[in-house]
Amino acid sequence: MKIKFSQELLTILGYARDEAMRTGCYGIGADHIVLGLLRHRDNNACRALAACGVGLEDFKEAIDARVFSDQAVPWHDQALVRPTRAAAALLSASAYEALKHDQFEILSSHFLLALLRSENNAAVEYLHDKGLRYDAVYALMREHLFVLPRSGQEPVLPKIEDLLGPLGEQLTHLYGEARDKINYYS
Repeated sequence: MKIKFSQELLTILGYARDEAMRTGCYGIGADHIVLGLLRHRDNNACRALAACGVGLEDFKEAIDARVFSDQAVPWHDQALVRPTRAAAALLSASAYEALKHDQFEILSSHFLLALLRSENNAAVEYLHDKGLRYDAVYALMREHLFVLPRSGQEPVLPKIEDLLGPLGEQLTHLYGEARDKINYYS
C-alpha cells in the first residue's frame, strides 16, 4: 500500500511555500498550508468551509494578521524555506484521515479534517472560535460527498510513525523538485 499526495494537495503545498515566503517565514507551518489552500480555492476543503459559514477572505485575513511579518523572505533564500515538523505531522495526520476512508490519495478534505484535530495554530483557533469542530465538519463533508463514506469494514491502519517516513520523503522530494525547476529558469 502506497499513499501519496493528490495533485490538488501538491499544488496547495506549492502555494504554501509561496505564502511562507510572502509572510516572511522560513518555516512552512500549518497556517501557511491553510493560506495555500485558501489561495487555491477550487477544492472540497474550501467548499466545506464555505458551507459551514466561514468567510474565506476573513479567514485569510485572520491568519495573515497572526503570521505576517514586515519583510518577505528574499527570493534568493527560497531553498531555505522548508516545512516545519508541526506541518509534517499535520500532513501525516491527513494521510491517516485518507486511510480511514479507504483512500490512498491525500486530498484537501483530509487535510481539513486533520487540521480540525490539531492545536497551536492560528487557523484551528479561528475555526474553533467559529464553532467548527471535527465531528460537525466531518458530517457535512460526508453529506456533500467531500469525503467518501467509510466502507462497512474498518480498514487496517498503519501506525502514524510508519507514515512519517514516506511522507517526509515525499515532502523533501516535492520541495527539491520545486527548487530544481526554479534554478533551471533562473
